[in-house]
Amino acid sequence: MTGNAPSAAGPVAYIDLEASGLGDQSWPIEVGWAVGFAAPVARLIRPHPDWPLAAWDPKAATLHGIDQETLNTEGEDPVTVCKQLNNALAGHKVYSDAPDWDGYWLYRLHSAARMKQTFSVFHFGDLMPNISLAEKMDLVAKANAIAPHVHRAADDVVHMQTLHQLVLEDDPAAG
Repeated sequence: MTGNAPSAAGPVAYIDLEASGLGDQSWPIEVGWAVGFAAPVARLIRPHPDWPLAAWDPKAATLHGIDQETLNTEGEDPVTVCKQLNNALAGHKVYSDAPDWDGYWLYRLHSAARMKQTFSVFHFGDLMPNISLAEKMDLVAKANAIAPHVHRAADDVVHMQTLHQLVLEDDPAAG
């Protein structure tokens, strides 16, 4: 993919998080992001000692395929991940397809790191043009054929990039 969709804050960015589960004590395990249509970056997150292991949901693990041992051996500490996120995304309008959940997990991540988040997260649906539900479903089906939504952070960022690129190709004024 080429090109960037400009905004007042610079090129848009995309973010996706995977988590230990969907409960109120869940915590982030992976984050992926990209600015514009650049290749995504993804980081596994080593669990912070304050995050309850009881919030680990085996059903969520089945979806994303990440186990706790991998997080403990390959994950990065929350401080390192927050620094990378803040450096990469400051000044960009960042979009998520699940901003409430992703925002919650970003809050958990930045709280554990004792760092301020330097970017805001907006709903990816705001990038969609004012078209019918059938047209949106057609665009999503095309994006799924090119870059499926698979519950891994980098792949799901590519899915959003692909969907946005299809929107821009269909309606360049939508960016």
